[in-house]
Amino acid sequence: MAELAHPATGAARTHAGAKRPWIRRDMLVAALFVLPGLALAILFKLVPLVRTVWLSLQETRGFEDPAFAGLANYRTMLDDPAVHDSFRNALIAFATLPVWIILPLVLAFLLFQKTPGWKFFRAAFFLPYMIAPIVVGIMFRQILAPDGPLNALLRTIGLAPLAIEWLNGPTSALLSLTAVALWSFFGLGVLTYLSGLSTVSEEVVEAAKLDGAGFWRLLFHIIMPLLKPVIGYWAVLCTSGILIWMFPLIYALTKGGPGTATVLPEFLVFTTTFQFLDRGLGAAIGMALFVFVALVSAFVVRRMYVEGAKPK
Repeated sequence: MAELAHPATGAARTHAGAKRPWIRRDMLVAALFVLPGLALAILFKLVPLVRTVWLSLQETRGFEDPAFAGLANYRTMLDDPAVHDSFRNALIAFATLPVWIILPLVLAFLLFQKTPGWKFFRAAFFLPYMIAPIVVGIMFRQILAPDGPLNALLRTIGLAPLAIEWLNGPTSALLSLTAVALWSFFGLGVLTYLSGLSTVSEEVVEAAKLDGAGFWRLLFHIIMPLLKPVIGYWAVLCTSGILIWMFPLIYALTKGGPGTATVLPEFLVFTTTFQFLDRGLGAAIGMALFVFVALVSAFVVRRMYVEGAKPK
């Protein structure tokens, strides 16, 4: 005589079996949403990265057929003074990161407090980000010229000693380039911070004001702790902007000059690959830049998220 299943056990198995098609359907739907993004990431991120690694191990001179060279390109890169100068310039530019983080936050907080004219300035601050970087570079090349409007204004108001050749000095050229990049990019930061400030309760700010907190105390002791995730996100975005998004500005403003004063690694990759036709060495410099940006970004993330999240 066949054994009869326990009624409760049989019902549970039937219920679990009824759930399985729905689970499979949910997994299929999730896969349909994930797979296109995964395919694009593999096609446009992972595959070029692997090809770059392989190319960096090749000797490619001009239009000759490439030949395997092992780590020769990396040894050449380590001995090249231009590479050393480019990464030194990158570190100097990266040292301005606090300005990139704090300036948009101050402006966003002023807008959040509805300072007179805040609606006009909200649009005006974002306008530079909407201008193509190459156009920004051409525009500021005229503004910062020795006989340009900026120097003319300085001479008019009695500050003639400050009317220097902004784009031709070994120090002023890199600082001018970074300042132009900040002008072009900070509007996105203002918008990002405003999005974060929209989640801050106005009652918290008003209570702090009643306790006698001024603007800077509000900013550093109330707003910044509440916006730490937003600040961390913006810091990582600025790190990428400083290190790998400045090529159009360099090309339009200085073309790396004077000498190597404004050559950043991304621009050196371009000149090595397309002007000197050494694709292998260019790929090696590109890989070094990839590792450099990854390490710097990891440092920023650790400082902004991990250490910032530790209890005081």
